[in-house]
Amino acid sequence: MRVLVTFAVEAEFAPWRKLHNFRRELVNVQNFSTNHTDCEVYEASVFGVDVDVFLTGIGWESKAKHFTRRALRALLRRKPQLVLSTGLAGGLNRGYQAGQVIAATELVQRSGGPSLYSSNKFLRIARDCGATVGQTLITERHIVSEARAKTAMSKFGDFVDMESYHILSMVSGTQVPSLAVRAISDAADDSLPLDFGRVLTREGGIRLARLTKELLAHPFKIPALVAFGQQSAKAAQSLAEFLDRFVRAVSGQDVDRMAGKQNEVMAS
Repeated sequence: MRVLVTFAVEAEFAPWRKLHNFRRELVNVQNFSTNHTDCEVYEASVFGVDVDVFLTGIGWESKAKHFTRRALRALLRRKPQLVLSTGLAGGLNRGYQAGQVIAATELVQRSGGPSLYSSNKFLRIARDCGATVGQTLITERHIVSEARAKTAMSKFGDFVDMESYHILSMVSGTQVPSLAVRAISDAADDSLPLDFGRVLTREGGIRLARLTKELLAHPFKIPALVAFGQQSAKAAQSLAEFLDRFVRAVSGQDVDRMAGKQNEVMAS
């Protein structure tokens, strides 16, 4: 069995990477403007399952999304039997706590478009492995930093990320089941200590000059930033532990037989 797992950035992947012998590989991606290029993929056998991990970067609105699409198409040609979009997300539902793992039943964009749906079969497995199931995930164009913005968005969904809708839409119409599952890094009433859209690169790196300027101007934010970093690391660890349980569970499933009977992701 082969499973394709996506995270946005290395920090989300790091706890799971430490648990298994992931090897870095280069996969050739067709690029018509520059002939060819390669994308980095991490590969490991996890409980007998061949796992490919691809880091998509944060969001979907930059020029880099075109390369990300090509890379995902190349990885889909490896014929995975499940695509799992994962990482961290912001809570909108006040019932969620930081570190809680949530599997989305429905995925929407606030900017419009049809709803997408995770595979019912794998949602049941996710529930058995400890995830909260039956919720709506909003994929937004930017990092939602303010608690008041989360309150407004909570009318439309239960948690928010920046990638899952786009990833599942690429799987739409194939015979590959897909699932979006995220760990909550910040609860609904939590405002982020910084505007991370300004201080982080798409790959999750720090724009040091911008961060330094922000902290020099607002040094009182430093304790909150440290606390948020620790909270996010714990959420990523919770996600890694869930992924181990989940992959162990799906390793015993007859995925080949059910591939043609999957709950197809709905998108145009």
